[in-house]
Amino acid sequence: MKRILLLIALSLCLWSVAEAKAPQTQPSKEYVETLKKMITVSGGDATFKMVVPQMFAMMKQQLPNVPEEFWKTAEAEIMKTIMDDVVGMLAPVYSKHLTQADLEGIIKFYETPVGKKMAAAQPGIMSESMKVGQQWGMQIAMKIQGMLKEKGYM
Repeated sequence: MKRILLLIALSLCLWSVAEAKAPQTQPSKEYVETLKKMITVSGGDATFKMVVPQMFAMMKQQLPNVPEEFWKTAEAEIMKTIMDDVVGMLAPVYSKHLTQADLEGIIKFYETPVGKKMAAAQPGIMSESMKVGQQWGMQIAMKIQGMLKEKGYM
């Protein structure tokens, strides 16, 4: 069951990456820099940096024969460029939905006391939300498994 859920999660991640790499118009450098600032002040950068070690932990479990030194080096390498890589991939998506002025307004919000509180809480919210999402996924998988058994497919 865990393997099925892992395959589903990895498939969704790969689909997301493929979608992000689809040919899209790249916004201006000013837009990209503003987006980077918005992601940083909103706490998004902390969330990205939190996800990388989790991804590496999953890969380590799948490839236990790979030396720890490789994982440390690879993770450090990924962390060096994470913001530029992610923002570069997300910029075309954001630019379809938000203008330069929108980003600037969002930044102003995150520079307020309540915005700063939200940004500080965001990584914890994301971490807990991922756990809730995993539980939800397990519930769906169990329900589907029951339905399959009921219909005689399992």
